[in-house]
This record gives sequence, C-alpha cells and structure tokens, in this order.
Amino acid sequence: MARAPARPWRNDGDTARLRTMTPFGHIKEIWRYPVSSMGGERLDGTELAEGGIPGDRIWGIVDRRDGIVAAPEKRKHWRPLPNLLARLKGDRPEIGLDDGSWIDAGSSRAGELVSAFLDFPAALLPHVPFGSEAQDHIAPRYQRADIHIVTSASMNRLAGLLADPSQVDSRRFRPNIVIETDASRDGFVEQQIIGKVLSIGEARIMISESCARCTFTALAQGDLAFEPAVLQTIARHGEGGFGALCQVMQPGKVRLGDRVTLNEA
Repeated sequence: MARAPARPWRNDGDTARLRTMTPFGHIKEIWRYPVSSMGGERLDGTELAEGGIPGDRIWGIVDRRDGIVAAPEKRKHWRPLPNLLARLKGDRPEIGLDDGSWIDAGSSRAGELVSAFLDFPAALLPHVPFGSEAQDHIAPRYQRADIHIVTSASMNRLAGLLADPSQVDSRRFRPNIVIETDASRDGFVEQQIIGKVLSIGEARIMISESCARCTFTALAQGDLAFEPAVLQTIARHGEGGFGALCQVMQPGKVRLGDRVTLNEA
C-alpha cells in the first residue's frame, strides 16, 4: 500500500520553516497507570502535558516490612500486582474490587486489600519527585520518560517471532499510547525514528530512545500467561528494546482515532 503524499508543516517560532510530514498511523489505545506496577485504565482521550499524562504513576506501593518499593520484574512476591487495577478519581487513585466497586487508594481498606492480595503487609503511598524523600511518600524507582509508546507494527513483528502470537498484547508493555501504524510500515519501527518528532492529535512528541525491557513483559496478568519467551525474543531480535520513550515537545489533547504524522526532516 503506497503512502499518501507528504504534506508541508509550519514549525512554531518567528521563522516559519517547511518540514516534510508523512502519515504514520492513528491512536489505537490510550493508557494511564495511576499506581505504579498495578494494572491501568484505558482512556478515550487525555491531555499530553509537560511530564506526560496527568495522573500517570502518581502513587506507588511499598513492602511495610522493609520499606522497599514494589518491583514485580525483580522479586516474585510482587508479581501478582498487575492483576490489581487502579483508576484516577479526581486527583487520587482508586483501587478496583472484584465486585466492580472502587475504593480510595489512601484509605485503610485499600491497604488491607493490597496486603491480603499479596499475602504480606503493603502500603500505597503518593509519589514525590524522583530522588527526593518525604514522610508518608515514596520516590519512584527510576526517572521515567514523559510518554511511552508502542506501535502495532512492532507488536505484529514480535508476534510473528513467537510460537504463540496471542501472547503479544499491549498490556505486557504498559504503554501510554498504542499507535496503529500505516500498513506500509513494518518491523520494530520505533527504533527507526529515534530523534524524530511525531504530531499526535494536538500534541507533538519527540522519540527520545528505545524502551529497554525487563521481566515485567513476561508476567501473567488477566488472561495472559507467564511467558518468558516474550522478553527472550525482544532481547534476541530487538537489541533489548521494544517501543519508545518520548518527550512532550508541545502539549495538547489527544483522542482515540487521532491521526499521527512523522516529521521526516
């Protein structure tokens, strides 16, 4: 399938310049993860602000026995966490229950629920900026990028390399945005556009680097089985990376179905 003709695009600033923009795809999924390491929520639309999607990964979980922050990719006792769901209500996360109801993440009941689910004492706490400390708050385990994207082209390529292609699902990779790429693009396309800019809805993002992967991609969640072959195949064929980390260059609103274009200049 041939690509549509490239169109000119005027850059912001005093000196307008023409740049070549080509179709790249459209937004297929939007995700937010209010509590780090827990299951997230799918959105119909959101604002891409400086720093990313508002409310994304604003709380975390610690083991009350030693104060260590949850790391499902490193320690087996944290592995069930992706099966607990969180959503944002106002400016605070809520934790989903089996009966379909939700409770405030800061309530004592939420702590009891997570502790019972994990079978050891755990606590949910708000995040503070990476590298800082505050009472009754925790710092994230790492400095995260504004936005994490994954494309359908990359997922299709990975599925074609696995014995069980059904195990390739966006939930394994915890992206903020899944882009359904145009049919003319295939392979691990994110690695082909490092350093370039995507116009995505009303926003613009720069593709900063390939997203290094860990054991989290293999974890069981929902109807997905524990599948080490996912990570092994990424390491073998993707040079350890899958998807891309991005910086928000121009904030703006994005919605499902919004077109995505690539700045080829």
